[in-house]
Amino acid sequence: MKIFQVIQKPQARGVEFFTCLLSGKLKELGHDVILISLFEGNFDLPFSGQQIHLKRSIKNRLWDLRAWSQFAELIKTENPDLIQANAADTLKFTVLSKKLFGWKTPLIFRNASQISQYIQSPLIKNFNKYLYNQIDGIISVSSNSKSDFNSIFYFNKAHEVIPIGIEIPKSKSYFIKTENPLLVHIGGFTFEKNHSELMDIFSEVQSQYPTLKLWLFGEGPKKASIENQVKKMNLKDSVIFKGIVPKPFEVIPRNSIILLPSKIEGLPAVILEAFANKIPVIAYDVGGVSEVLTEETGWLISKCDKNAFIKSILEVHQMDELKKENILDQAFQLINENYSIENITTQFEKFYLRVVTALSI
Repeated sequence: MKIFQVIQKPQARGVEFFTCLLSGKLKELGHDVILISLFEGNFDLPFSGQQIHLKRSIKNRLWDLRAWSQFAELIKTENPDLIQANAADTLKFTVLSKKLFGWKTPLIFRNASQISQYIQSPLIKNFNKYLYNQIDGIISVSSNSKSDFNSIFYFNKAHEVIPIGIEIPKSKSYFIKTENPLLVHIGGFTFEKNHSELMDIFSEVQSQYPTLKLWLFGEGPKKASIENQVKKMNLKDSVIFKGIVPKPFEVIPRNSIILLPSKIEGLPAVILEAFANKIPVIAYDVGGVSEVLTEETGWLISKCDKNAFIKSILEVHQMDELKKENILDQAFQLINENYSIENITTQFEKFYLRVVTALSI
């Protein structure tokens, strides 16, 4: 098959990283994959195959006839068998191009979050309902994401849950330890990731363990406000902004703790990566987090229960190493058996064939 994978823009975000990884594995299976980014971005995406960057201004995303026409011309030239729109603005972009310029290529949408959290008015709901009625299939990243979608919209075409997959590390030679444990957060500085509350949590924990450090990986629109919060809380020497690191787990010490106090999630790759690298995870129970993070594999905290989150950090910090290792082993086994990118890519391939075959009958 020739497949268009459409992403929002070249950026260091989970959706884009996973799309690149998936695209590479689909190429290995013999498919012709073209990665198309819609808006301006300067991140070097980790995909060695063909990339097409439309470089449109995100400010014009509500009405960009030229871009929709440009995309339709690409379809006419390349003649793909399937198009996958990957989260964010890609659904609206592809559907409006399809309706305005009449192309017939099967179109599916990858739902990587909790749709209901972004439906803030009847107008937005009706517009999104229209968009979903124009596509041929949906892949939701978690059972929670699918249920959340179904609570808002009715969709009578192919809709399956296919989680993200990761590359299981073959070598653990970089699993170093530091003298003092580290707390680590990986994620863009957006409202969904809840950095402000993370600072409150860290401040409480650090008051008991002054040598603790917090590493923050990522960039984003809320970074400046978090930097100001850190200064006001006198945490400047303890909170380290690491920026974008393509493979953060190659520099994160093994005696770290991954913290994820998110407000909204689909199924975060950072949890699976932590499991694969045998690093403990503490996260709020949002989205599909509980589908992988349980008392057997980590520390799942009721949403917004800041005190329980703090308590869990202290528990992990003080925990007997043998008991902790048992939890980490169970987490690794879960990932190794169910979430390898090879396994997940095969599931995507089967879904593609199902959609394309059904439409050709």
